[in-house]
Amino acid sequence: MIDLHSHILPGIDDGAPDWSHTLSMAATAVEDGIRALVCTPHCIPGCFDNRRTPILDAVDQLRERLMEAGIPLQVYPGSELRLDRRIGDSIESGQIMTLNDTGRYALIELPPQMLPPHLETFFWDLISRGVTPVIAHPERHPVLIHDPEPLCHWVEMGVLTQITAASLMGRFGSMVRRFSIELMEHGLTHILATDSHGPQVRAPRLSSAYMEARAILGEARAMDMIQTIPQQILKGKPTATTAPLCLTRRARNRSIFDLLTSWLGRLTPRG
Repeated sequence: MIDLHSHILPGIDDGAPDWSHTLSMAATAVEDGIRALVCTPHCIPGCFDNRRTPILDAVDQLRERLMEAGIPLQVYPGSELRLDRRIGDSIESGQIMTLNDTGRYALIELPPQMLPPHLETFFWDLISRGVTPVIAHPERHPVLIHDPEPLCHWVEMGVLTQITAASLMGRFGSMVRRFSIELMEHGLTHILATDSHGPQVRAPRLSSAYMEARAILGEARAMDMIQTIPQQILKGKPTATTAPLCLTRRARNRSIFDLLTSWLGRLTPRG
């Protein structure tokens, strides 16, 4: 398995605070079956100003420490970029990090409580520069949970999305879990990753979520999410994805209605 989203580098964001926690996270990942992991510290101007060169240096240090500790984990550089209109220019100038530094895929974090206007223009700008946006954890965004239609349009444009293993396992609540499943069923998400922040809470574990995805989508599509598509992203090569089915607000309300009806039916005495 390949984990494209983790906060394993020590002391540079809200993830691992020190090398001890970093190595513990790495050992947990290997134990769970993860063989490759992308280090994606937050890049948030004015908060976590993690630029390309220091990230490359930190990943080199991590590789040395993993070798010394005998932990067989391949690690790659990356960053989780908070949405900013200057991202395209900053990628081209080499200031900020794309996934595995290929310049082809950028992990983008949306503002947590709102969606700025003209996002399609922002995504088109990146795509026109040869950079595919990968939206981090859209299943946890309150605006998209309420109305997923914008996400449908972005995916139709060629944007990729990544959901979090813990979301699929219900650790962010039943609503987020249900939305994660809906995104998977409608071809609106492409990557399953840990977004790990520590060895215990939000740990780098993918196997249970992969098994859940396999039960929902079948083995081939589940493998796409944790191996095939991440491998192509690491190489900076094009990805093949299934055609999305639009998930509208009305469709989601009907889905919730069906769930409620089914639940009430189980409570009704039979015969």
